Amino acid sequence: MKKRKLQIFVSSTYEDLIDHRLAAMEAILAAGHIPAAMEQFSPGDETAWEKIRSWIDESDGFILILGGRYGSIEPSSGKSYIQLEYEYARDHKKPFFSLVVSKEHHEERVKQFGLKVDERENPAKYVEFKRMVTERLCRFWSDKKDIQSAVLQKLPEWVQRQDLVGWIRADEAPSADVMNELARLSQENRELRSKLSAQSETFDGLTFDEMVRLLCQEPIPTEVEPWLIGAEIRILRPVSDDIQRRFRDSIEAGPRHAGDLFEALHEILAVGAVGVPYQTRSESVLNVLVSRGLANHEAYSDGTQYALSELGRRFRNRMLMAGDREFRQKRLWTVKSKGESDDRTNGPR
Repeated sequence: MKKRKLQIFVSSTYEDLIDHRLAAMEAILAAGHIPAAMEQFSPGDETAWEKIRSWIDESDGFILILGGRYGSIEPSSGKSYIQLEYEYARDHKKPFFSLVVSKEHHEERVKQFGLKVDERENPAKYVEFKRMVTERLCRFWSDKKDIQSAVLQKLPEWVQRQDLVGWIRADEAPSADVMNELARLSQENRELRSKLSAQSETFDGLTFDEMVRLLCQEPIPTEVEPWLIGAEIRILRPVSDDIQRRFRDSIEAGPRHAGDLFEALHEILAVGAVGVPYQTRSESVLNVLVSRGLANHEAYSDGTQYALSELGRRFRNRMLMAGDREFRQKRLWTVKSKGESDDRTNGPR
């Protein structure tokens, strides 16, 4: 039986928890499910709360990430949007759990980032909301890894629930015409975003195209056979069967350069789940990504653990905008011959 994909609504304040919300969404994707969030609606938009309710209704589960801020206030209720979202999900019997910043880590964040991560406008409302949240199912976090670990542990429990419909709902399947129009609009949106991002974003001083070309020019050591790389890499945290299959297929095909290796591993690196035992030749291969600033590594009990760096996350997000995996393999990671066009920024036409 095909595994259901759940849509999970992620709620948090915006500016102080951008990276933490992204970490949760990456964990949801790594588990093979669909994240949803509503930060694209500006505070004060009179239709925002109606749209938020609709998205929560369509979602199968709800996750709250609470830091030290109460958040933007919804005008008619006087409550923050995150409190309204939390109460709505709870009242409508959505499976939910909350991730609350620990007291010690919040104090560290205030020292590092200042008062912008601490509630100053509505402290009493924040304290009451936090009390409400911590009286129910919650866990405390002190790091983005805590958030990802909690998400990856909780989702398998929700998948087992028979009352969760999953996505795409068979009783609400759109027509072929609607799907074609959505695909067209999605493609158009991807192309526009790619062009805009290509004009403004750099990666360690390099444009996206320049970083892609650099990775394509970084060969995998010829003495390392593809099967050896695949055999020695350990997947340290649960990821979906689809992600594991894509990784194995990529390795069996034989990564030619660092770009191929990044494509093969980015979904697992995003949740810090790549491990290599001590004294293996694969470790030096993965250090190609470390040397380009795309990954970090640290020792664990039996070897070395690898995860995306902040630069690596930004590069990965930009890479995903270029198109699906098949298109990226043809457009980004195929080394161009002399005289052949090397425009890598636009999506598929």
